[in-house]
Amino acid sequence: MSAPPRRIIPELDGLRGIAILLVFLTHFVALQLPIDARGVDGAVRWVARFGWTGVDLFFVLSGFLITGILLDTKGEPGYWRNYAARRCLRIFPLYYGALVLVLLVLPRVVHWDDSRYAILQANQAWYWTYLVNFMEVIKGPGSAALNTSHFWSLCIEEQFYLVWPLVVLAASRRALLWIAAAACVGGLAFRWWLVRTPLDPQAAYVLTPGRLDGLMLGAALAVAARQGGLERWQGTARRLFAGSATLVVALAGWRGMEYRDPVMAVAGFPLIAVAFGSLLVLALTTQGRFARLLRTPHLGAWGRYSYGLYLMHYPLLGAIEQKLGAPLARLTWKGSHLPAVGVICGIGIPLAFGMAWCSYHFYEKRFLALKRFFV
Repeated sequence: MSAPPRRIIPELDGLRGIAILLVFLTHFVALQLPIDARGVDGAVRWVARFGWTGVDLFFVLSGFLITGILLDTKGEPGYWRNYAARRCLRIFPLYYGALVLVLLVLPRVVHWDDSRYAILQANQAWYWTYLVNFMEVIKGPGSAALNTSHFWSLCIEEQFYLVWPLVVLAASRRALLWIAAAACVGGLAFRWWLVRTPLDPQAAYVLTPGRLDGLMLGAALAVAARQGGLERWQGTARRLFAGSATLVVALAGWRGMEYRDPVMAVAGFPLIAVAFGSLLVLALTTQGRFARLLRTPHLGAWGRYSYGLYLMHYPLLGAIEQKLGAPLARLTWKGSHLPAVGVICGIGIPLAFGMAWCSYHFYEKRFLALKRFFV
């Protein structure tokens, strides 16, 4: 079976592509360079640290698309059943397939001598229940072993997918806007409280109540798109994008682009959400160079396979580092580590894309084809 025809919005696939490439920028470049890097290495690392904001772009897109689907199907027979079934068919096969492979199959055919694998197995209940983000706060970042710490964002999205349909069902469109605004204000207060406690600063980054800015802004834009369209917000979006992006860069120049920084957690996260929300509006309402870039097939392909790319790339990167760590550490040129970064990117990125492509076409599409039963 093949997947049913997608309602393709090329600009959104392009934005997904930008989001996953931003994430790759952090993992394949920034994390491979020393924290105290200077000169060209330091400049490259500073720029690459902006890549973690790719997750925030995913959040904005999720809030926009899921809220739009829910609003368009509200009141129809099978509202909850169809929504839940289609979400499960898209998300669960790859997510739980990966867990089955790593936690149940491989231990029976491979002898694991890495102590981090024992940590992963001991904490596996958090993965099966989509609670890795809470695990990282309760048990510490080291509890997400073998490069699985990025699962926190998948857990936030799943928690949003579970609760938000009930909110949309119970509230009017006008009420949804007030709820989204209240959630953003509440999230800001929650982060302010967290950064003043002895908890790890990462708590403000991974806990769902503190990361609702992007999801709620995307949801509000979905409501706006159905109440007069987004075109009337184009001028405002241009100004908001320019202003918020400038402030984020200024904040990064002042404090460093570190998500653990309390100032970034309190002030930076909302600015990043506004920047990406404005970018979404511009992507859907303009016809200039940016829109043409988003429609390019290559960027669209990155967006189409972004789920598999996100899920698989970081464990793959860990495996590459484990196998080639010592030789790569010696691969420098005039004190620069950029040659090693180039090798890691040259090996890891094509491999990640190939794995995601194979996963989508030979595995995920078989489940996506079943969506035709839940129209």
